[in-house]
Amino acid sequence: MMLLAASAGCKGNDQPAAAANSKVLKTQTDALEKARAVEQAVLDAAAQQRQRIEQSTQ
Repeated sequence: MMLLAASAGCKGNDQPAAAANSKVLKTQTDALEKARAVEQAVLDAAAQQRQRIEQSTQ
């Protein structure tokens, strides 16, 4: 009986599940892109700070 109930959920249209997965993937991809942009901003700021420190010690 449990097998019948479990398999009943597997039949039908998988489009909503695919759409949900696509939305999750898009959300995660967007978050990753934002994180990369933040990382680059931090690296740029660190490089500028390093330059200022080097210039002030010369």
